[in-house]
Amino acid sequence: MAQTGTVMTFPGSETTSEETQLLTRLRFIEDDRSGYYAVHVHLSGLRASNRKPHFINIAARTFDNLQNNHDVTLYKLDCADLVLLCKDVPVDEIDPAMHKARQLFSEDPLTDSEDGSIDDRFSTWYDLSQPGDFASFNESIQLLSEEAIERQRKAAELLSPNSLPGERMQPKDVADITLRLQTADIDDLIHEQTAVVLHQGGKGDVLFKEQFVTMSALQKRVAPDVNLFGSNWLFQYLTETIDRRMLGVISRLDFEYLKNPISLNLNISTILGREFQHFHQRAGDYSSKIVVEVQLIDVFSDMGAYSDARDMLQENGYRVLIDGLSPLSLQFLDPALLESDLVKVNWGPEFKNDESEARIEDMRRVVKNVGKDHVILGRVDSEDAVIWALSLGIRRFQGFYIDTVVGAMLAKGII
Repeated sequence: MAQTGTVMTFPGSETTSEETQLLTRLRFIEDDRSGYYAVHVHLSGLRASNRKPHFINIAARTFDNLQNNHDVTLYKLDCADLVLLCKDVPVDEIDPAMHKARQLFSEDPLTDSEDGSIDDRFSTWYDLSQPGDFASFNESIQLLSEEAIERQRKAAELLSPNSLPGERMQPKDVADITLRLQTADIDDLIHEQTAVVLHQGGKGDVLFKEQFVTMSALQKRVAPDVNLFGSNWLFQYLTETIDRRMLGVISRLDFEYLKNPISLNLNISTILGREFQHFHQRAGDYSSKIVVEVQLIDVFSDMGAYSDARDMLQENGYRVLIDGLSPLSLQFLDPALLESDLVKVNWGPEFKNDESEARIEDMRRVVKNVGKDHVILGRVDSEDAVIWALSLGIRRFQGFYIDTVVGAMLAKGII
């Protein structure tokens, strides 16, 4: 998995969790919740013998027809709970599926109470148009998300205790590490990964070469005894310093003679800051050769700041790319609404599993709304992913498998 820009994938978070997807969706609808309600099915309360993944998956399948015929999204939480997020769906359409799911566990004490009664422990309903229900539901999911992160962290420690050396980074470490980041030589730690567009006849062109810092090497250089990746939030704070160092190094390039465009993955706060203004003074005449990538989670953290950053970049000739889209995020987001120049959707097994048809339809919608010439399939790890994407009209790719393809094309002189 590529370490792109200053964005780092943490152990246990290679894919965006269902809890995070749900919380992001709640932020997205917060200003217009009319018609929305949620049903929280508390399967985590089942006896252990009934809480096996196979049984949970069977329960989830009882809601397939609802998802196919109505505006219903199902979230499978880490704790085994299910959440249905519904928009303008008659309640009597939900009831039969809920009854069927309850009947699957009719011998479990969780289902003893009457469906819909005040003491029903099997499910909780929330009218999200009501501020109190929305706040209560959001708080509940926030708590479950925190618990899921803690479980994953503990599991990662048990499975690979030596995979990341050093003590877990603490707030007290940040100032010292930041100071070292400001002075450390990082030129030799900057690498690149190529994104390509494939043409008919097996030929291709370079779309851009993404510049990124090798984070494991950076840790060895500035904090060999501290695990920089032990705290997502502290590391995110450090990325702003890494952004500034990256901009300083890249600004020394001779942009006039760049053979291929480059891309930089930056925090929105960096784009709107003084360091990027200094960078633009060097690169401005050649800004069309630079793609600026921003992470979807950064976009949703402050939509106003994103809009300002996007408009400033596009007005000055840069191309804007939204990174961090996943098969799951396409359920609730039309990337075209973000008005970027490019979007990068990361390849995932969800596109090829038994329930992939809905994901494929999501991808077709993205290709139609954004335009096939503006969609990149990222994290491509196999020829199957390329073949799958080509069938949808996608011809822009990035990932480890593409690195191999690029090497072969260079050897044959066809790129």
